[in-house]
Amino acid sequence: MASPSTPHVMSCTPTFQELRKVADSDDLQDVFHLLFSQDFTENEGLITVLEQKRDDFLMKIECFKKLIVEGESFCPFHEGGDMSLEFMKETLERDKKMVAGLISVLDLAREGRNEKKRHLRCCLEKMVAAFE
Repeated sequence: MASPSTPHVMSCTPTFQELRKVADSDDLQDVFHLLFSQDFTENEGLITVLEQKRDDFLMKIECFKKLIVEGESFCPFHEGGDMSLEFMKETLERDKKMVAGLISVLDLAREGRNEKKRHLRCCLEKMVAAFE
Protein backbone atom coordinates (compact mmCIF):
# COMPACT_ATOMS: atom_id res chain seq x y z
CA MET A 1 0.00 0.00 0.00
CA ALA A 2 1.30 3.41 -0.89
CA SER A 3 1.63 6.17 1.62
CA PRO A 4 -1.03 8.91 1.52
CA SER A 5 -0.42 11.73 -0.90
CA THR A 6 1.28 14.84 0.38
CA PRO A 7 -0.18 18.28 -0.38
CA HIS A 8 2.66 18.86 -2.87
CA VAL A 9 1.95 15.62 -4.76
CA MET A 10 -1.76 16.35 -4.74
CA SER A 11 -1.25 19.79 -6.24
CA CYS A 12 1.11 18.48 -8.94
CA THR A 13 -1.04 15.51 -9.99
CA PRO A 14 -4.67 16.62 -10.01
CA THR A 15 -5.72 14.10 -12.66
CA PHE A 16 -4.19 11.18 -10.76
CA GLN A 17 -5.77 12.45 -7.56
CA GLU A 18 -9.18 12.48 -9.21
CA LEU A 19 -8.62 8.94 -10.49
CA ARG A 20 -7.45 7.89 -7.02
CA LYS A 21 -10.72 9.15 -5.56
CA VAL A 22 -12.76 7.28 -8.17
CA ALA A 23 -10.77 4.10 -7.46
CA ASP A 24 -11.34 4.73 -3.75
CA SER A 25 -7.75 3.71 -3.06
CA ASP A 26 -4.36 5.20 -2.31
CA ASP A 27 -2.71 2.18 -3.93
CA LEU A 28 -1.37 3.12 -7.35
CA GLN A 29 -1.96 -0.43 -8.64
CA ASP A 30 -5.67 -0.07 -7.87
CA VAL A 31 -5.70 3.24 -9.72
CA PHE A 32 -4.00 1.73 -12.76
CA HIS A 33 -6.29 -1.29 -12.68
CA LEU A 34 -9.31 1.02 -12.78
CA LEU A 35 -7.79 3.07 -15.58
CA PHE A 36 -6.90 0.07 -17.75
CA SER A 37 -10.21 -1.67 -17.04
CA GLN A 38 -12.16 1.38 -18.15
CA ASP A 39 -9.95 1.82 -21.20
CA PHE A 40 -10.49 -1.80 -22.22
CA THR A 41 -14.25 -1.54 -21.71
CA GLU A 42 -14.48 1.67 -23.73
CA ASN A 43 -12.51 0.07 -26.56
CA GLU A 44 -14.84 -2.96 -26.56
CA GLY A 45 -17.82 -0.60 -26.75
CA LEU A 46 -16.23 1.25 -29.64
CA ILE A 47 -15.67 -2.02 -31.51
CA THR A 48 -19.32 -2.96 -31.02
CA VAL A 49 -20.56 0.40 -32.31
CA LEU A 50 -18.19 0.36 -35.29
CA GLU A 51 -19.23 -3.17 -36.23
CA GLN A 52 -22.89 -2.15 -36.14
CA LYS A 53 -22.24 0.97 -38.24
CA ARG A 54 -20.25 -1.10 -40.73
CA ASP A 55 -23.07 -3.63 -40.99
CA ASP A 56 -25.63 -0.85 -41.43
CA PHE A 57 -23.62 0.69 -44.25
CA LEU A 58 -23.14 -2.69 -45.93
CA MET A 59 -26.92 -3.23 -45.92
CA LYS A 60 -27.45 0.28 -47.32
CA ILE A 61 -24.87 -0.38 -50.04
CA GLU A 62 -26.63 -3.59 -51.06
CA CYS A 63 -29.94 -1.74 -51.19
CA PHE A 64 -28.47 1.03 -53.34
CA LYS A 65 -26.90 -1.52 -55.69
CA LYS A 66 -30.33 -3.11 -56.23
CA LEU A 67 -31.96 0.29 -56.69
CA ILE A 68 -29.36 1.27 -59.27
CA VAL A 69 -29.75 -1.96 -61.23
CA GLU A 70 -33.53 -1.63 -61.23
CA GLY A 71 -33.39 2.10 -61.89
CA GLU A 72 -31.17 1.70 -64.94
CA SER A 73 -34.04 -0.09 -66.68
CA PHE A 74 -36.58 2.72 -66.33
CA CYS A 75 -35.10 5.91 -64.84
CA PRO A 76 -33.66 7.17 -68.14
CA PHE A 77 -37.20 7.34 -69.51
CA HIS A 78 -38.49 9.64 -66.76
CA GLU A 79 -37.83 13.32 -66.16
CA GLY A 80 -35.01 13.69 -63.67
CA GLY A 81 -34.45 9.94 -63.66
CA ASP A 82 -30.93 10.11 -65.09
CA MET A 83 -29.89 12.73 -62.56
CA SER A 84 -31.36 10.72 -59.65
CA LEU A 85 -29.62 7.59 -60.90
CA GLU A 86 -26.30 9.45 -60.94
CA PHE A 87 -26.95 10.73 -57.42
CA MET A 88 -27.55 7.17 -56.22
CA LYS A 89 -24.27 6.08 -57.84
CA GLU A 90 -22.42 8.96 -56.15
CA THR A 91 -23.96 8.01 -52.81
CA LEU A 92 -23.01 4.37 -53.34
CA GLU A 93 -19.37 5.28 -54.01
CA ARG A 94 -19.20 7.58 -51.00
CA ASP A 95 -20.74 4.92 -48.77
CA LYS A 96 -18.19 2.36 -50.00
CA LYS A 97 -15.41 4.76 -48.98
CA MET A 98 -17.05 5.28 -45.60
CA VAL A 99 -17.19 1.50 -45.04
CA ALA A 100 -13.51 1.26 -45.92
CA GLY A 101 -12.78 4.01 -43.37
CA LEU A 102 -14.87 2.28 -40.70
CA ILE A 103 -13.06 -0.98 -41.37
CA SER A 104 -9.71 0.79 -40.94
CA VAL A 105 -10.79 2.29 -37.63
CA LEU A 106 -12.21 -1.09 -36.59
CA ASP A 107 -8.87 -2.73 -37.37
CA LEU A 108 -7.10 -0.15 -35.18
CA ALA A 109 -9.55 -0.72 -32.34
CA ARG A 110 -9.05 -4.47 -32.60
CA GLU A 111 -5.27 -4.00 -32.50
CA GLY A 112 -5.85 -1.85 -29.43
CA ARG A 113 -7.83 -4.69 -27.86
CA ASN A 114 -4.70 -6.86 -27.65
CA GLU A 115 -2.64 -3.96 -26.32
CA LYS A 116 -5.24 -3.14 -23.69
CA LYS A 117 -5.52 -6.81 -22.65
CA ARG A 118 -1.75 -6.84 -22.13
CA HIS A 119 -1.90 -3.66 -20.03
CA LEU A 120 -4.68 -5.06 -17.90
CA ARG A 121 -2.99 -8.46 -17.53
CA CYS A 122 0.31 -6.87 -16.41
CA CYS A 123 -1.52 -4.66 -13.93
CA LEU A 124 -3.38 -7.66 -12.50
CA GLU A 125 -0.15 -9.67 -12.25
CA LYS A 126 1.44 -6.86 -10.23
CA MET A 127 -1.59 -6.71 -7.95
CA VAL A 128 -1.48 -10.48 -7.36
CA ALA A 129 2.27 -10.37 -6.74
CA ALA A 130 1.75 -7.63 -4.14
CA PHE A 131 -0.56 -9.93 -2.16
CA GLU A 132 1.84 -12.89 -2.19
